[in-house]
Parts: sequence; structure tokens; C-alpha cells
Amino acid sequence: MPNWPKGEIYFHTVIQANARIIPDALALAFNGRDYTWAEMHGAVEGLRRGLARAGVVHGTRVAVFDRNSDHFLLLGYALAAMGAVIVPINIHLRSAEAAYILGNCRPSFLVTNDEFRQIVDQATADLENRPRIISRGEIRDGDIGWEDVADGPSDIEISSPKSWNDTHLVLYTSGTTGKPKGVLLSHRRTVLDALAASAAFGIRRGDRFFCYLPQFHTASWDWIKMFLLQQGAVVLAERFDAANAIDLMQRYRCTAMLGFSVVLKKLIEAPEWQGADMSSMRFLGYGAYDPSNLLEETIRQFRERGATEMEFALPYGLTEAGPFVLIGRPEDVRGRASMLGTPVPGVDVALLDDDDREVPRGEVGEICVRSAAVMSGYLDNPEATAEAFRNGWLHTGDMARQDADSFYHMVDRKKDMIRTAGENVFAKEVEQVLVTHPAIAECAVVGMPDDVYGEKVVAAVVSRNGETDATGIQNFVRERIAGFKTPKVVIFLDQLPRNALGKIVKPELREVIRSANIQ
Repeated sequence: MPNWPKGEIYFHTVIQANARIIPDALALAFNGRDYTWAEMHGAVEGLRRGLARAGVVHGTRVAVFDRNSDHFLLLGYALAAMGAVIVPINIHLRSAEAAYILGNCRPSFLVTNDEFRQIVDQATADLENRPRIISRGEIRDGDIGWEDVADGPSDIEISSPKSWNDTHLVLYTSGTTGKPKGVLLSHRRTVLDALAASAAFGIRRGDRFFCYLPQFHTASWDWIKMFLLQQGAVVLAERFDAANAIDLMQRYRCTAMLGFSVVLKKLIEAPEWQGADMSSMRFLGYGAYDPSNLLEETIRQFRERGATEMEFALPYGLTEAGPFVLIGRPEDVRGRASMLGTPVPGVDVALLDDDDREVPRGEVGEICVRSAAVMSGYLDNPEATAEAFRNGWLHTGDMARQDADSFYHMVDRKKDMIRTAGENVFAKEVEQVLVTHPAIAECAVVGMPDDVYGEKVVAAVVSRNGETDATGIQNFVRERIAGFKTPKVVIFLDQLPRNALGKIVKPELREVIRSANIQ
């Protein structure tokens, strides 16, 4: 047994504990491969030995450029048990973007497969220290085959974590406001976050989580850990496909999932949904910051298909602070799209102004966080780390207000605030009005340069019924909020640009608007 420091709990120890307590219960399912807890523990131990033989030691970084798989998840736990670090990379990046991240994190190894080999070769071609490839596909000169690390010899010496403050995971921010930054996440952060969040969300012993969330994103790792901690199981999909999702949730009697508007829309509109048995489902996490009116309809649809216990919660968080900062419970958020709820136990939240002074209740301030779940810092970026942790608070860049009942409400991203004719306009406020228009299915609001006003408010709209009455939409908004907040321009799109999680990517939207030469 590894000699871990006494009194400290690690990301991976849940695997060992559950293998001892409930060895024959389901722990993980992926693509027809089902693992009991004993089998999952055995697979993790085999990987530890194989990785050690390949040269992985305490502190070694192993990047992954691959789709979701059981191997990906097992690798994360195996590396954590060695005191090593997994660095998942967004598979939607181009080679230059991936090269920047690889140059920044300097991994010793990189796991990939044939689908991504060309982009990996391009991304690593000019690196000073090129990582050794662990291939889950064709084996080329210098590669290590996945099967060669999947089960190593029993007599190999294997490293362990030295402290629960050791980093076990580096996740890169989306880079929407500049170059991506590597967020350092420790065992301490991950475990304490899971303990607090699983209680806040009411995760039950034996719950089964359907997970399609990409493993390069914090949501995947952090939602999975809650269910494993509660001796539950994870039913993992390579990517989201509505028909496959419905099949897996029924077959494995899943009880929970995390959804976003684009995913839920595809789910309840799929032909297979009409005859689905969702009676095992009882919990839906939902991305509260995405303007949508799908949530109530989705809950209704689940209940009609047997999920009589179905409830939902709106989690708010971010990679740097963990995805569980605030939680909006069903009884608090119904009918209030901007609701973020209240802090998860153990999380301290304040709304601060530009001088880091707390704003009066009811006024807008930046969400700032103190908790055990915040990151250790940004990889090799002390300046950005110091800026993020000004005056002892992690600054999120998200703007919110607190109402008289102590609930927090999202207003906007601080850097997405539109400054027009000397007035501040929060895009989310305009979006929350637009989405109530009966002809609008989806919307997003951005600021664009304007010679007269400095910036003008521009709304991009996906029409529900093909309606394209911009003037009518502007009048609709003007009747409900101040005239200066009304979009000066309304454009109609077939779809809004989104990332892999379905989140609207506003920098790309601005490029779409620029290319359309909107005046």
C-alpha cells in the first residue's frame, strides 16, 4: 500500500476505499465496458505500474489530447496516486493553440490516438522539449503503446503524493480574454470541494451520473468525483448524442446529469425521447448563466416520462474556484433566470467594487471567492495569480447583485460590460428581456464599436418561427428596460457560436457581426 501522509485525503483514495467496501458494485461504464470497484481499482493500479516503468514520477506532467474514454478517466486517477499531474487539452483547438499550451505546461508525455495524431504532430513539431507520445492507436518510432502502460510489472517502484497540496490536475482556461492559463488544482482543493458540493446537491449513496461532459473541462472531473465519493457510478459517453444518451440513461438506470440549453433541447426533441423511460432520473444540474427558457419544459418532459422525483439545481462556478461556488435550489430559482442562489457550505462570497470594497446590498459588484476549493494559482504565471488573488479574494470577473433575501443574481461578465454614451449596460440584463420574446429561441448581446456612442448594443437572435422583425424586438425591449439598453442593431442568425459545452462564445460572435459589416 502506498505510504501516503496520515490525516490527508487524496483525489484517488476513493477508488481504493470503495474497492474494499463495495468491490462488486458498478463504478464505471463506457462503450460496453463495465467496471466494478474492484476492477476499477485493479485498472488504476496496473496503470500506475505501467506509467512508472515508462518513467512517470512525482510531479511528472502527462498531457492528453483525446476524446472521453474510460482510459482517460482511469489515467487521471492513476497519475494522482503517483503524485503526478494530468493536463487535458481541448480537442477543438488548432495546432498553434495546442502548441502554446504544450509549450506552457511542458509535459513529459502526451496521450492521443489516430484521430488527433496529425494535429498533435503539428503542435509538437517545434517544441524545444517534445513530449513522448503514448499512443492509443498506431505505434510509431519512439511511441509508447497504450497497452504497454495499461499494466506494468508488480516489482516496479512507484511514486506517491507528498502532500495533499500537490497538484494533480492542470486545466486551461478558455482563453476568451487572452492566452489560456493553466489552472493548478490540488488534491486538497478537489476533495474538500467534493465533500461540500455532494452534500449541497443532495447526492445519494449509489446515484448514477450520466456524463458526456468533455474531460478537458472542469465540469467533467468535478461532477464525476461527487458521485464516486458517494459510492455511486459514472456512465460515461465519448460525446453527447441524444439517442445514445437516452439509451444509456435507461439501460443503466441513471439518476442524474448536468445539462446545458443546447444539450437539453436536442434531448427532448429526439425521436427516441417520446417512448423513453426516465423513471430512475431525479436530479438535473443546469448551467444558470445561459439565457434559455428550456428548463421548466425539460423538467416537465422528464416527469411525463416517469421521473416523478425530478428536481434541478443551478450551480455557479468556474475553473479557478471550482464549479460549486453558488447553488440555486429549485424552490428558490423557479421563474428567476438570473438566480445563482447562495454559497455552497464552506465557500465565502463577497461582491466587491473596483477598489475591492464590498458594495451595498442590491448594487452590482464582482463575485469574489474564498474557499478551500480555489486553485493554487496559474502555472508559471505569478503576475496573473497575484491579480486574481487581490487582497485575499479570488476575483472571478463575473458581476452580480445580492437581493434582500440574500440570494445572488447574475448580471454579466465584467469584461463583457458595454459602455455606451457614458452608461454601463450589462448584456445579461438585455438577454434576459430578449429571451422572453415569443419569437426568440436564443439570443446573445455584445458591445460593438460606435463612432458616436463609443460602443453600441448589438443583439444576435435565433428566431423561433423564422420571424425577423428587428423593430418589433427593439420596441419589446424598450418597453421593459431603459432606452439606452435597447439594442441599436438586431441581427438574425441560424445559430449562435458555441464551445464544446454549449456555452456561447462572444468573441466569435463579434467576428460574425464584423464580417456581416453591421452598421
